[in-house]
Amino acid sequence: MKYKSTWVLLLTFALCSCEKPRPTTYAPPTTEEASDEPDYRPKAPLSLDRTIRFIDYPLEMRVPERWDIRYDVVTILSGPTPNGPKPDGVIHLIVSRRGPLPKGVIDALKPPTTQPTTTDGFFKDGVRILGKLQVYEQRSVQAATGGVPAMVKWTISAYEPVDNENVRLYQINFLDLSRDQFEKDRELLESMIASLAPAEEESPTLK
Repeated sequence: MKYKSTWVLLLTFALCSCEKPRPTTYAPPTTEEASDEPDYRPKAPLSLDRTIRFIDYPLEMRVPERWDIRYDVVTILSGPTPNGPKPDGVIHLIVSRRGPLPKGVIDALKPPTTQPTTTDGFFKDGVRILGKLQVYEQRSVQAATGGVPAMVKWTISAYEPVDNENVRLYQINFLDLSRDQFEKDRELLESMIASLAPAEEESPTLK
């Protein structure tokens, strides 16, 4: 009887020892949880609540809050968008002017009218009149290359006659605007450019 009880205990121990532990389910962290990069970008939609009047430029533009312009060796208009680069979403536009220059020189500088090779919806080549200004807006997409994503090349050129022989050129260029960001913030950015208007007065800079 003693030996029988011993074998029962040994058999029970062996069976328990052979029972494998149940595997635990591993849940990898999501992309958002894995990234600790802060995100201070404003939330869409944004309204054009401010008017920026460009000093020494016959133009003004409507922009969202927190946008500003800095006059230096290079004049930069900048501010955040909902899909701009992290952490603050700030993008930059370069504002420049040239002249007075003879009309012949300005005509040579004017971009030729071209036709898009594809109907991708990004290409733009148009002219509009703002008071005494003739404004050319050109936009195209540069394909991704060498690890650099597809970029949007977007230039607004305004020509102001100074007299019968001379013209002054004003330009606004988007700096490092990716196609992905343009697609996401397109409505806001196009609204800003569409708001360009002749400046009623040159001061103050911000209203």
